[in-house]
Amino acid sequence: MPYRVDFRPYRRAFQQPLRTARGEWAVREGFLVRVEGPDGIGFGEVAPISEFGSETVSEAAAFLSALSENPEMEIPEDLPCCAFGFSAAKFAGRASYENAYPVSGLLPAGAAALDSLKAKRAAGFTNFKWKVGVESPTAEQSVFERLCARLPAGVRLRLDANGAWGPETVESWIEFLGPYAEQLDYIEQPLPVGQEQAMAVAMKASGVKIALDESLQGESGKRWLRAGEWFGPLVIKPALMGDVAQLAERLQPVADQVVLSSVFETSVGVANTLALASCLREVTRFLGFDTATAFDDGLSDSTQAASLSLKTYNPQRLWDSLAPLSK
Repeated sequence: MPYRVDFRPYRRAFQQPLRTARGEWAVREGFLVRVEGPDGIGFGEVAPISEFGSETVSEAAAFLSALSENPEMEIPEDLPCCAFGFSAAKFAGRASYENAYPVSGLLPAGAAALDSLKAKRAAGFTNFKWKVGVESPTAEQSVFERLCARLPAGVRLRLDANGAWGPETVESWIEFLGPYAEQLDYIEQPLPVGQEQAMAVAMKASGVKIALDESLQGESGKRWLRAGEWFGPLVIKPALMGDVAQLAERLQPVADQVVLSSVFETSVGVANTLALASCLREVTRFLGFDTATAFDDGLSDSTQAASLSLKTYNPQRLWDSLAPLSK
């Protein structure tokens, strides 16, 4: 039986624009993909973020339209989100959604993190990710001190700079973080893509764990996924990284370093990632998937909290909620 491919677009507004070092993000666009084939029906998600090196939304739309006409066509390497969504739909039947995965609570940038921390602690979160590189280091370090003062023993913070810092800022932060070693999980992508060696030197000299994120995207990023190339955490955004079966094979040797992370996808994309996680038993780090309450449109499972499980996952409901493309 040949494959049949259909897709439907979505456009969803954040309840509050997400502030990062790259600016504010107010609207998320992408596509759900339905694939019918020899193993039944599966659903995938195509959720591009061109700033991370993926295809654009319009490029994805053009290719998905062509793919729906000719499901046997190959997916070019420069369309990793399309490759992920199509392959994840075919892969869906192999997954179990019974497992529950611990999630790192996402804190907003700036002093708003303080109120958010209180609410998320009450919800049971025991690890937190905070967006930095948005305000001055002095202002953010002041907030960090106040955050740490409110953390119980054993709870850790991740700092996500999205490549916004320069070498002097990294040095300043590492010196500042000295007394907080027990409360720091890691710093995520402090320097821009291309400065991996500088980050490796800083990590080795200070003992502060540094995670790669943006550096892992694209063909050049595959280097850092080889065993022994990077000794800190590896923040993996599966929805941006191509064919899911190939990605599972690539990640297996470094699975104990992997932090699976969201791109603010719907529950279909979350399920696609959990299908990948089910193949990587050594993935035990807190997931970066505290995203359900970022939207209020029914496309995310709002029951997600300090642990992530999709036992009630119903992709057909999400599919039916979206309007088909007019012919």
